Amino acid sequence: MYRATTGASRLFLIATWCLLIIAVATGLGCRKEPPAPTEANAPVATATAEPSTPSTPSTPEAPTDAPAEPEPDKVVVTVNGHDIVERTIAKRMNLRMRQLAGRLANLPPAYAEQLKKQLRQNVLENLITEQLLSEQVRAANIQVTEADVIAEMEKTAAGQQPPITLEEFKTRVEAQGGQFEDIKEEFRRGMSYRQIVESQWGDRLTVTEEDARTYYDAHPKEFDTPEQVRASHILIGTTVTDPNADPNVVNVAAKQKAEKVLQELKDGAAFADLAKAHSSCPSSARGGDLDFFARGSMVKPFEDAAFGMEPGQVSDIVETKFGYHIIKVTDHKDASSISFDQAKDGIVTKLTDEKKSAIAKEYIQSLRAKATIVYSSPSDAGAGQPVPPASTGPAEG
Repeated sequence: MYRATTGASRLFLIATWCLLIIAVATGLGCRKEPPAPTEANAPVATATAEPSTPSTPSTPEAPTDAPAEPEPDKVVVTVNGHDIVERTIAKRMNLRMRQLAGRLANLPPAYAEQLKKQLRQNVLENLITEQLLSEQVRAANIQVTEADVIAEMEKTAAGQQPPITLEEFKTRVEAQGGQFEDIKEEFRRGMSYRQIVESQWGDRLTVTEEDARTYYDAHPKEFDTPEQVRASHILIGTTVTDPNADPNVVNVAAKQKAEKVLQELKDGAAFADLAKAHSSCPSSARGGDLDFFARGSMVKPFEDAAFGMEPGQVSDIVETKFGYHIIKVTDHKDASSISFDQAKDGIVTKLTDEKKSAIAKEYIQSLRAKATIVYSSPSDAGAGQPVPPASTGPAEG
């Protein structure tokens, strides 16, 4: 429950961590992205934090006509007289879209479009919150120096698993299409916002050992760790990408390839090398490693095979809806429970963070309640928000 998250694979999310307080305070910080794509590249259904997944009781119809590109200088919302224009939203959207590019590419087009619309709304609301906090930063004359920003970025980079240098961080950001100076500016703003929010804490963050014990006793399942195995796999996928292809032919070819790979393993080839060369799962880059997982994380045939093996064993071919798997179990953990003494510090941290989030949310809601926020279009406005007859014209944002 309290294991630290390793963020090395999410560099842009690392870079924007300072703005997390905004997402939490506007009610966006605890939502989930769509599950990791379940095409023929992964037996696991996982989720990570960002915009919430739209409900899809049925597949939405794709739009028949592409919408016109919005004008960059079009005012979308005015916050206390400050205009936020389309260009500003587009810049932030481009960053978020790069973060989600892999997932969006594997979603049905209409579903991806629905998620983009929701993401845009989240970005817009965050920009409104940032403007309100920026006003408070200026009023308090808070200054964050270049040295402060660099030190914070170095600390964040060093805290990754494995640790990276600031120069490595910069290289990876730019390799993913980002601008290092933009990331620095996000850190700078985030650090100033954090100071403003922290000024509201006062003595409201106290969490006692009794509070922690009460939480522990009320949530026993949170401190039980189920049996887990660690496994690697080689997936020969059976997803049909060519509409003219015969699924039966694809299936037969995939099984034949899996049998050939299995024979190479029996002949002494390294599992990780074959996974990198042949597996259609993203885990191939890690030699097929899926890390530890508990029951319920995988499709049943895969799970049954993995939990029925001992560390070091390699399975025969296992068929699932994703294709044909060859599984190697590399480790095993028995079910266990965390004692209160072991969990106490983590509970105190959790409850303290919850208090911080609640105070931040309350503070930002108070800023919004006092602000004059005018949307230019009903499609961008939240329920009950004022919308003028027309936008006020081009402006900086």
